[in-house]
This record gives sequence, C-alpha cells and structure tokens, in this order.
Amino acid sequence: MRNTLIAFFLLTLSAFTAQALNIPKGTFYFNNSLTKYSIVKFVFGSYSNPESYVMTMTNEGDNLWSITIPETVTGMYRYSFAETSLADGRYNETFPSLKDRISHTLGEKRTATSELSIPVGWVFTPTSGDNWAQGSWKPRGEATSYSRTLPVMFINTDGAVPITSKEDYVYAEYYIDNMGIDGIANVGSKDAPELMQIRGRGNYTWTAFDKKPYRLKLDNKMPLLGMKRSKHWALLAHADDNLGFLRNTVGFELSRRLGLAWTPSQQPVEVVLNGDYIGLYFLTETIRVEPDRVNITEQANYATSPFAVSGGWLVEIDNYQEEEQIRTIEGNGQSLWATYKSPEHLSDEQRTYLTGLINSSNAAIYVADKTNNGWENYIDPDELARYYLVQELLDDTESFHGSCFFHKENGSDTKIMFGPVWDFGNAFHRGTDRFIYDRPAFTQTWIGEIAKFPHFQEVVKKHWDRFELLHYTEMDSFIDSFIDKIYQATMSDAVRWPQYGNADILNDRNTFKSYFHNKHSWLANQWGVPEKVTGDVNLDGEVTAADITLLYDILLGNVALDDNLATLADVTEDGEITAADVTMLYDILLGNY
Repeated sequence: MRNTLIAFFLLTLSAFTAQALNIPKGTFYFNNSLTKYSIVKFVFGSYSNPESYVMTMTNEGDNLWSITIPETVTGMYRYSFAETSLADGRYNETFPSLKDRISHTLGEKRTATSELSIPVGWVFTPTSGDNWAQGSWKPRGEATSYSRTLPVMFINTDGAVPITSKEDYVYAEYYIDNMGIDGIANVGSKDAPELMQIRGRGNYTWTAFDKKPYRLKLDNKMPLLGMKRSKHWALLAHADDNLGFLRNTVGFELSRRLGLAWTPSQQPVEVVLNGDYIGLYFLTETIRVEPDRVNITEQANYATSPFAVSGGWLVEIDNYQEEEQIRTIEGNGQSLWATYKSPEHLSDEQRTYLTGLINSSNAAIYVADKTNNGWENYIDPDELARYYLVQELLDDTESFHGSCFFHKENGSDTKIMFGPVWDFGNAFHRGTDRFIYDRPAFTQTWIGEIAKFPHFQEVVKKHWDRFELLHYTEMDSFIDSFIDKIYQATMSDAVRWPQYGNADILNDRNTFKSYFHNKHSWLANQWGVPEKVTGDVNLDGEVTAADITLLYDILLGNVALDDNLATLADVTEDGEITAADVTMLYDILLGNY
C-alpha cells in the first residue's frame, strides 16, 4: 500500500517553480530515538505553488524509520518529519501552509523544517527531543566510505607503502570507477589497473594537514574524468577551504569567463588509497608547458643563443626560497623571488636574460610619471587586468605573493603574460571593503604600483564592464550547481575528516556567496556598473565599424558563437541573427536610430 501511495504521489508531480531542494531517488532514514513519535511521516512541498505531500515512513525497529522515493523529486522548498493525523497524499496548499496546519491548527508534533540536501542511505538525526529541533544527516553504521555520487579513484602503492615525500615518487596502480555517472569513462579496473607514480605536493598544505595533496605521473597519457589527455595531474585536498570547496572552483571559473589564455580544469573525485577512503579530492590539471596547457615554445635547458633564451618561459612569483630562483628587490624594497618552472635548469645566458627581463619590468613599473606606460613594453596589460580581476573579485590577498604564474613566448617582441591562476587558499580571509593591494596580509608584487597607472585602470574597467554585462549574474547558478554535484561527497568527507571545515556545506556555500557579492558590490561602487549599449557587439563601450565587422564575421560563421555573444549580436532582439541586425547597426552608426 505504501509503495502504491508513493507512486501515486510522484505521478501527480508537475513542473514546480525552481527552488533550492531536490529529494533524490532512493531510501533514507529518520532516527526516532529522541522524538519518540508513535508514527513518523515525511512532509515536503513547494514554497509558492500549491504542491505538498505527506508520506508515512516504515518502522524498521530500533527507532529507525525509512522511506523510499522511486524517482527524484525536483523543485521542492523544504521538508519536515511529523507525527500527524493527516492522511498520506497530495495537498493543494503550499508547504508553509501545510506545516503551519500541522503545528498550529492540529497542535501536532513536527521537527523544524530543513533545506539540507538529502543523501541517499543516510539517517536524519535530531539534536534533541524538542519539537522544533534541527538535525543533521549522518551515514548509517560506523564505516566511513565514499558516497557513490562521484567517480572514485582507487590507488594502491607497491607494497602499500605510505607516501611520505614531496620529492620522491613511489610506484602505484590506479583505476577510476565512474559509479554509473553519465559522461564519465571508467579508467582501468580492479582486475586490470593502470600504472603511475605518486608523491606529495604543496608547501603549507603538505605540512599542516593530515588530508594531504598529491602529485601524479601516469605511465600513459590519459583523458581523466573527461579532461584533456596528459600524464601529469594533481590531487588537491583543499583541507584548508572551509567555504564549500568554492575558493579554487570559483577562481578557475572566473578565469575562464574573463578569458585568460588557459585555465586548469578540475573535477571532483573521491579517493581510496591503499584501501582507506581518504575523502573528496579535486583531480586537477597541473601548470606546465604543453600544447593543451601553457601553450608556448618549450625552451631547452642550458640554451645559449639570444633568440632561444627569449622564451618560452614559465615562471612563478614565489613566497618560498627555492634553489632554482631569480632573487631581486622590488621597487618598494620588498624581496621578489621568481622560481623558473620551464626551463628547469639555466645557462648563464638564460639566467642573465630572465634577470634582465624582471629588473627591466620592475624599473618601468616604479617610475614617478604614471602617464609613462613603458612597463607595457614588458607586460601585457590585458592579460594582467584579467588575472588581477579574478584575484580582486575573490579578495585573494596572496595573489601576487605566491603561486603567481606568468609566461612568455619566444621572441624579442613578446611580453610577459600573467597566468594561469592556481591557488586561492587565501581568498576571503579578511573584510571585502578594500583592494587586494591595500594593507595586504602578504606582499603583493608589482600590482599596487601598476594600479596607479591611469591606462591600466582603463584596461581593468574594460574587462570589468564585460564581466558585469556577460557573467556576473550567472555566478550564483554556477555555484549552486557545483554544490549540488558534490553535496553528498562533502558529507562523507566531513565524516572522514571531522577536523576540517565543510560539515554544513549549504551554510558554507551561503557564506561564500555573501563574501563574493559583498566584494562585488564594493568594486561596483569603485568602478561603476555599465549599461548595455544597443549595437555594441564587441563590448568596447561604443558602437563603431568594428561592431559591423564582428557582426559580419558572425553571420559568415568565422567567429564561434556562444550564448553571450549571440545576445550581443542580436541587435534587433528578435531572437535570431540575420541581415536585419546589420541594417539596424548601420542605422545606429548613421544616427537614424
């Protein structure tokens, strides 16, 4: 009878107004040891639509009650567990109305309502016997294991030896089980694993946390979790990210949206190492010179010719002293340490070239006359502006202090290009009401001085306006989708690592959003919020012949069209891009519109 009722209720579900909560397919449980209800019913529904449901749970004994949902229910508002005389079924009233009827009209018992996502197989446990008690979801039993909602990477080192070094690799086998997730391919199997080497990585994250990050070197190039084929990967633990694992995730997404030359891809994955579940990780493309990563000429070690030593270079502005480093003093008296990543070993000619490039850039930045833009002969202002905006939006006070990469292509006429982005571990660790170079917690190489150049501020404003018009309003939905994807895995991770900070992932998400929107609002007060100019297809702030050229290229198929560009190119706003848009654009240019 119960299953028949559930099937009936679910068949009657229609398209709901989008809300925060999905109720997943599967069985979940309620711990009745504190409430001692004589019968437990699951009550849920919509906020504004008249769509609410009551379902009786099954008494499994030992104060455990269960319910099985045969198909995922989407668009719900909240849910509650109740001892109520209301019959099972669909109610033509909103959830707030129904739960108030239970508590106030009928005077019956009900737990506080919740918007926590429901993990299949877990138990909702009230924190006290109070009728309004909040509760939390906990895995059944004592064993800690992966959630089965993300792919799982199984790694077994030779002889199950522990990984204790950042320098020395150990040999290992691995395979990835996609856990039935569409679009993700299995890699190897338990019976036929792939080969790799693994070692520790990181500085502070390696020494300060039990949940360790790792560097992987596969025997064969593989396109892991849908990312591009490579041998070189990182498993990032983000044990220091107490904001819903969103710091790096949003930083990488901002980099992509702002159009930096290359942004590392990452995918969440749960990891089992030598039979031990070690939590939620992020399999991430490492920063290295490769055609699908930092796509520059790979310069040979110990090169000597003037043309060869001009590039390519991959360099990190570092906050640790390393052997392979150029050390100098910034124009403000602060130390500047530049660790060269590629090439790895330098001839005297290479060392002289890189030292000269850094010192010449430094001297051009620290000039008294800020109308003298000579520094732009060495550093590309557009790429720096994009890189800077990512850091500023996340208030990353370590952004130009460590893990700050730049690269340069071969040739005398090429410039320093800031990026790729990497580590956002120090994002949102202070107030959001000042620029990152204003009283920073760490030294910020060059950026505070470069920000004094009016032309650089113009370039920043151009990219800010583009971000405002095209991307800012999309960030909340990106964040919500990401949290939905990792939600159940974060709870498994929190059980495995209770000393680290994401046990309440929805609260952590909301805290991150508040920081992000507060910083955005403060920046909007500094730089303004642009208005869309009809016909400004290339978003340079005005309508010119360049917009006609771009529109023609779009019509001819010479320019790849994404949703944002399609909106800009649809000058007539009739839902399609045709010759009528060109005609209207001409009329705008001629002053006829």
